[in-house]
Amino acid sequence: MKEIKKLFLFIFIFFSVLGFGEEVKEKEYYVGDRITLKISGDIKEEEIKQSLEEFKIYSLDKTKDSSYIVTFGSYNIGEKEILLGDKKLKLPIVSTLTDEDREPYKELANLEKMYDEKDYPYTAIILGMSGTTAMLLSIVLFIIDRLKDPYIIFKKGITKVNESNWKEKVSFELRKYIDGVYNTNFLGGDYKLISTLTTSDIDFIKKMDYLKFAPNAICSNEESSEYKNKAIEMVERLRKEKKNSV
Repeated sequence: MKEIKKLFLFIFIFFSVLGFGEEVKEKEYYVGDRITLKISGDIKEEEIKQSLEEFKIYSLDKTKDSSYIVTFGSYNIGEKEILLGDKKLKLPIVSTLTDEDREPYKELANLEKMYDEKDYPYTAIILGMSGTTAMLLSIVLFIIDRLKDPYIIFKKGITKVNESNWKEKVSFELRKYIDGVYNTNFLGGDYKLISTLTTSDIDFIKKMDYLKFAPNAICSNEESSEYKNKAIEMVERLRKEKKNSV
């Protein structure tokens, strides 16, 4: 950027009211330059202020010889015209910026080199992510519900029955299923008849208790399988009756 001219530029121009409309043209000045004029002749202070109304007047003083010293400037570019009496003064005000200053990023002036921002489908992406999140949440909740399902818990537990634990395990899984479905307390030994449980079901559970608390009771492998299968049949029947009653 070019250096701004000296802060105070002194131009001594003498005006006479007896002139013949003579036009005076001066050199160019930069925006913000302070221009000083000495004005002589039959002219009043108010006329000077009126002539410089498009400018910013910094000072206006009257000298001992009845002349005026005025300092002013402009922050608008263009050719400014000052009329004092019949004298005209043209002051071209130019920008302090050079051509290079006006185009600091010339490479961006070429539209072909500019970054081509694509119109990405943000709405579709957000909706897709929301839908995926909702679907994953539904799957997780479904899995949690299934893990809490008394029937799923029974099926998983009954697979762990073996020859050494069947007396305790079959009874435990059966009673846990009944409590999970009917909100009873069979695990605590409180056997109550409810709409879908029969007297035979209660007797079967009590018989399992007898075997559980009689470790010396001898049962064959066939009998242990029968108890396990009967427990499974009871659960399937109770589950079916529960669904039909809904």
